[in-house]
Amino acid sequence: MKNILGLLIGLLVLAGVAFFLMKSNPETKSTLNSTGQKFAVDQEDVHRIEITRGFSSDLVFTREKDSWIINGEFYANPYTMSSLLNTMQKIDMIFIPYKTYYETILSDMDKIGIHVAAFDKSGNKLTGYTIGSNTLKNDASYFMLDGDDQPYAVNIKGFNGTVRDRYNYDIEKWKDKTIFNEPANNISSVKVTYPKKQSYSFEMKKDEGKFTVKPIDRFTKKSSNPLNIAKVEAYLNGFQNVVAEGYDNRNLQKDSIMTLTSFVEFDVETVNGRQYKYKMIPFREVLDPNVNISDMQDLEKVERYFVTNEITGDFLVLQQRLFKDLLRSYDYFY
Repeated sequence: MKNILGLLIGLLVLAGVAFFLMKSNPETKSTLNSTGQKFAVDQEDVHRIEITRGFSSDLVFTREKDSWIINGEFYANPYTMSSLLNTMQKIDMIFIPYKTYYETILSDMDKIGIHVAAFDKSGNKLTGYTIGSNTLKNDASYFMLDGDDQPYAVNIKGFNGTVRDRYNYDIEKWKDKTIFNEPANNISSVKVTYPKKQSYSFEMKKDEGKFTVKPIDRFTKKSSNPLNIAKVEAYLNGFQNVVAEGYDNRNLQKDSIMTLTSFVEFDVETVNGRQYKYKMIPFREVLDPNVNISDMQDLEKVERYFVTNEITGDFLVLQQRLFKDLLRSYDYFY
């Protein structure tokens, strides 16, 4: 009997200690506010997102058909954008912190807060909230709705990590790394110039649904052979899923590299008016000044290119294997 009594007393003591520890942890104590958790929005309803960061550049994302534009200037990375929209739709309250912890949470929001606002197609505000720091266990991030005074610990249920980072990427991670991604029937013209060997250069244009190919160099004679339509179609199919390794805008040699004569230049326009303009310089020419790649046969030595986006001014790195089929000369098509 004494053993049973002792065991019961021990259990009560342990329960009391556990209760005390739980009550003494300000992150797990909670009080309920009637505002509720109105953070999540249906991603299909979202047509504009504003992310304001006092410690970094502000971002405005606008939906244009199937694409998103950043600050009215850059196309957004579809994968990063999908992650953001998925987060905004699935975020949920994990717990409500105790009031004694509010001061620290709100102080962090003042210092490192990220304000997010989402709008529908008509410009109506769907939601707005400020994201503060992550919890001590890094299992949630603190959010507070606009107009509210109570923070919530928010995350995606079942997600191992925190969601704050998904709103806080560097601009280059937000930007699309796509060089080309157009189906053949979307392309209206292609101009490919080889500054070191102009006889390779050509211009391809669509006229009433059919393409013509002519040389750019005035000293290159037009071919008397018939145009190989199969080669033209295969070539145009190569303008899909050509994606750069990444941005290299912080390269200290960027300015000097851009002064080099490019191996090839692309000027592509789509039927809806979108333009692509790039200049490409082989890595090997930068690594070794004695290397001068000018002939198609030299391409076996090329693995990567420095690429200048002539429209945005961005500097990227692209692997040769991803677009080698686009490196053709005028005579290839005849």
